[in-house]
Amino acid sequence: MVLRRLAATLLLAGVAVLGTALPASAHAELKSSDPAKGATVAQLPTTLTLTFTDTVTTVVDSISVTGPDSVRWVVGTPQVAGAVVTVAVQPQGPAGPYQIEYRVNSDDGHIVSGAIDFTMAIAAPAPTTTTEEAAPTTSQEVATEAPATTTPPAAQPTAADSGLPKWIWFVVGLAALAAIVVALLARSRRSGPPGPTN
Repeated sequence: MVLRRLAATLLLAGVAVLGTALPASAHAELKSSDPAKGATVAQLPTTLTLTFTDTVTTVVDSISVTGPDSVRWVVGTPQVAGAVVTVAVQPQGPAGPYQIEYRVNSDDGHIVSGAIDFTMAIAAPAPTTTTEEAAPTTSQEVATEAPATTTPPAAQPTAADSGLPKWIWFVVGLAALAAIVVALLARSRRSGPPGPTN
């Protein structure tokens, strides 16, 4: 009788211990996501958010987003904060169905994977990088300055160009020279020695 009670007590204690240990060793599961599964959005969010029921870790390329053009839209590295995983994505893309695929590691070492489907209703416009350059208008006139012309000063008339022929000046000079010679001869005669006196 005592052995039966002891066996029953040990059995109940074992069940209690196992019951409290099972939740701790359960695999993490996806709790929620943004965008939500089956949602229709107007545009892609700049960041995807996946929330799990327990702490997880990620590996390279553990989160991917595929659009209707089969292009992957993830542009960042997944960031983990406990049970929350975030990753940056491109905000533009064509309208149509999208799928988020995830593959993370649970704390107990098991791999947790799955897919989230959502739809984008409106295609996001692609960024434009064109720049407009101002075109010159026809009314704009370019002022050009004419080269300044300088008029050389008129030559001043010289004595030889004063209207009289050159030979006249030659005759005048010769006459003046002759007059000077005559005057000198006359002076020398006047100052000559006086004649003999009686």
